[in-house]
Amino acid sequence: MRKLKVIIFEDDVDAVVRSLGEAGTVQFIDMREKLEEWKGVLVPHVVSTEALTKCSDLLSKIEVSFGKLGLKPEELPSVEIPITKESIEEVLARVERKLAELPVEKFTKCSALISRIDQLIEALGVETEELEIEEVTWKKPVEDVLVEIENELSEIEKKAETTGLTNRQVLVDRIKTLAVREEINVGRKLAELRKIVIESERFFAERLLNLKKNVEMARASIEEETKLGDISEDLLTLREIVGKEKQIAEVQEKFVRSTKTIYFEAWVPESNVKEAIERVKKATDGNSIVTDEPPARDEKAPTILKSCPSYMTAFEKLVCAFGYPCSGDVNPIRVLAITFPILFGIMFADVGQGAIFIVIGAILAFLRRRVKLEEAGDITRYLLISGEMFILMGISAIFFGFIFGEFFGPSGFIHPISLGRIGPFYIGGFEPTQEPMKMLRFAILVGAVHLSLGLILRFINEIRHHHYKLAPVPIYWLWLLLGSLFLWAYWGGISNITRWFAEGSLMLAGLVILPLLLILVFTGIAEGFMEGVGFSVEVFAETLSHTMSYGRLMALGLIHSAMNYLFLVLGGVEHGHFPLGSIPLIAIGTILVMIIEGLVVFVHTLRLHWVEWFSKFHTGEGIPFKPFKYT
Repeated sequence: MRKLKVIIFEDDVDAVVRSLGEAGTVQFIDMREKLEEWKGVLVPHVVSTEALTKCSDLLSKIEVSFGKLGLKPEELPSVEIPITKESIEEVLARVERKLAELPVEKFTKCSALISRIDQLIEALGVETEELEIEEVTWKKPVEDVLVEIENELSEIEKKAETTGLTNRQVLVDRIKTLAVREEINVGRKLAELRKIVIESERFFAERLLNLKKNVEMARASIEEETKLGDISEDLLTLREIVGKEKQIAEVQEKFVRSTKTIYFEAWVPESNVKEAIERVKKATDGNSIVTDEPPARDEKAPTILKSCPSYMTAFEKLVCAFGYPCSGDVNPIRVLAITFPILFGIMFADVGQGAIFIVIGAILAFLRRRVKLEEAGDITRYLLISGEMFILMGISAIFFGFIFGEFFGPSGFIHPISLGRIGPFYIGGFEPTQEPMKMLRFAILVGAVHLSLGLILRFINEIRHHHYKLAPVPIYWLWLLLGSLFLWAYWGGISNITRWFAEGSLMLAGLVILPLLLILVFTGIAEGFMEGVGFSVEVFAETLSHTMSYGRLMALGLIHSAMNYLFLVLGGVEHGHFPLGSIPLIAIGTILVMIIEGLVVFVHTLRLHWVEWFSKFHTGEGIPFKPFKYT
């Protein structure tokens, strides 16, 4: 990652940002956070509020126009807009003129007139199939024709209302009033008027149909001049232009300026540096100063994560939920995709339930490729992207189910398989519920290996960041961790700690005290004596507490076995024999265990990674690279 430093004239700032936004390869740095460095020299670049307001107004007008035409912008194809060197104000003025020229109001007026005519015809209640429509011919401008039609339609609406043709109650009330005043028979009078009313309705309906024919011809004439599809494309283009100009104006608030010049900084990937510089030079006709340089020491540059295979998407979410990796750090996603299922499988060791996990994962992975994730809810989306993770956890659970001898619990159906022994540490070959101390030692061994991996990654990070004074610290920490583990195994555990200080004093000094002193010295040289003392105490405490924290592998493994064993006892399962009557009970127990215990084990697996493991090498303080690009 490189940092661009750019000085340009204020007249070129819109063109430069427009060109860089088109490339979408730079992330502008907010210079307002560095104003103290430029105090008295540069001030914030204030964007005209009038330009931003005009952008919002134009976007609103364009959306209203889409609505009037009955169009949905998201259903229209995207358009390419050529890069211009005009200022934002000039571009918006051009858009405003173009928008005024579009015959949107003519189309809208035609639609409104047709709607009014149809409503009036429906109110008259006349069968339109029996009516005659005159041939329409006119040579007047469309605008004049529409005005005449609107005026005549208003007159018809007024006459129809006042005569009672569209409001029969008005007609009845008038006849009753007339009958009382002239003392005539109401029924006879209504009969006489009925014929007149029918003829009037027919006359008005025919006239309305002729007006509708005129409106339709006017609309067809407008469509010949400017097709509706062309108007839609024009509106979409104008919306794209205004939307981009609004983004250009907003991003400029991160810049600083002098009287006539603009200064900004931006992060750009090394592979795109040359292109970015060329774009700035071209947009300013060479009237610019552009330099690029690497990040300063301890400066946080944005991180570009390499794309991961789809089966790692869930693990990527877990890493980023804790915090984004720093630039230059080892990306833990691929390592997490291995260690996470292993720790989960140790605590959820079971051949039968592991197979169910694989089936569930396969179903989720299958559905994921047939569902639009962006349309799914949050929970559904996370489940779908976790299909491959379920499969890996299921494989791990099956593996450890074989070495601990569990098939839907310690049923005796599978005998434990031993993978060997390292001193007092047995790798499989026992049932955790029968020999919990062997399980505890195994859990501590796994924890030591896992933490050692974290310290190795810390060493790699220190080398990558050129922190050569601190690079030995994780090596000495690893020395302390493995030395303490050896001391614990050699002398028989904490219960024999008095022997550590007697017969094992030399071993204690070489494996524990010496690495702690070296950590203090090297940290003190790099960061100061007090920081070295504080960090050494922290290392000693973490080494003890974090290693023992992996004892939860044993505890949760025993809980998992105990919960399964409970349903086996209730079902009468003995020595691998499953009575048919026990199957429903075991099925219910399996569902409960997979939901409750599975969730608990998942949370604790995540905790071991987030708290114990990540604390060794992954700070999560990285900044994601979000280049400026048009949305």
